[in-house]
Amino acid sequence: MVAVKDVFVAGGMPKVTYVSRASLNLERDLRREITEGYKVICVTGPTKSGKTVLTRHILGVDTSAKVEGGHVKSSEEFWSLLLQDLQLPIEHSIANSSENSASFKWLISASTKLSEGETVKYNNLNKQSILKYMIKNNLALVVDDFHYMPTDIQKEVVRALKSAIFDGLTAILIAVPHRAFDAIGVEREMEGRFAHIEIPSWRIEELKDIARQGFPALNMRVDPSCIMEFAKESNGSPLLMQRFCGRLCQNYDVHEKMSYEREFNPSDSVRVEIYEGVAKQFGFPSFEKLSKGPQSRSRRIDRNLAGGGGSMDIYQAVLRAVSMTGPKEKIHYNEIRDQLKSLLEEPNVPQKHEVSAALGHMSGIAKDGIEGEPVLEWSDDYLYITDPFLMFYMRWIQRGDAAK
Repeated sequence: MVAVKDVFVAGGMPKVTYVSRASLNLERDLRREITEGYKVICVTGPTKSGKTVLTRHILGVDTSAKVEGGHVKSSEEFWSLLLQDLQLPIEHSIANSSENSASFKWLISASTKLSEGETVKYNNLNKQSILKYMIKNNLALVVDDFHYMPTDIQKEVVRALKSAIFDGLTAILIAVPHRAFDAIGVEREMEGRFAHIEIPSWRIEELKDIARQGFPALNMRVDPSCIMEFAKESNGSPLLMQRFCGRLCQNYDVHEKMSYEREFNPSDSVRVEIYEGVAKQFGFPSFEKLSKGPQSRSRRIDRNLAGGGGSMDIYQAVLRAVSMTGPKEKIHYNEIRDQLKSLLEEPNVPQKHEVSAALGHMSGIAKDGIEGEPVLEWSDDYLYITDPFLMFYMRWIQRGDAAK
């Protein structure tokens, strides 16, 4: 029996509701670059836009090894995580002197000869042997969230990959759009050995395809206007669309494919309940940590709201101002400043250095204080909101609160 969780997959690898976005030729382009080879392939797109899903769909499950860049803080961690995914030990002892007892999986280098009791170690000191193993076994290297690795580690990894790519290694780096060329920036010699596949935000019709493929698989006919609204509220994120559709099924106690077809026309209250539930569960935790700011012994200044509506500290005010911009994925300081002027009484509007400091602290919290990929980043007077759940929360609840 087909289960709802296997149809609407938010955060995993969808099958029933996998949408190829054929008009963009993303699958064709990625296959072409992999087939041509001898280059670093950088796949970029907004957070949770399907970069990893596309890459895994093309490569398959058993033909690649993956490293999560967000978990890498040192060179040793990178190669250790790669070894873990390859299911290779950090070290292996040979129990006897028989050369045949050291299979290639353990030996890595076919030219290595081990005597009884000798230990072979696999780490950052023999990274080229690890990469040769991957080439020999036709395994691609996928580095997810490459942009969150420290710059010095990015440079070291790309340098280590140069000769392996020349020898035929397939290497795919997954990043967000504004960090697409980190791989080239850290190692100029990679120019000419670089390909870029850009995944744009999803269009309304593409998001609707998730519902149009998923609901019939469960014998559900859902009002087209509801599907349209879900797609609009998804903010270009297939993950949010998957979540809305899954929550709709839960609302009607549909957990698997029904024995006969039924029609569903969710009321306004049902849809609002879905949006608020998704926003509070998936956007609120991150927002709360950001709004608290860094731990400090000094008491923050309360800033009075325009019109006598109470007060906020600078972190709460800046986040509310960001919400009032839309919010958008990319927001310049001037836009935030304009909203702060309308939100706060004139004497309480913070100066640029205060806003920049607050956003810088939030960026640090997003990177080090919130599990997973950072939800926002402050860089060169621009705020990048990279998490659709946080953006949805700010649009649905925070901006709504501001309008009350």
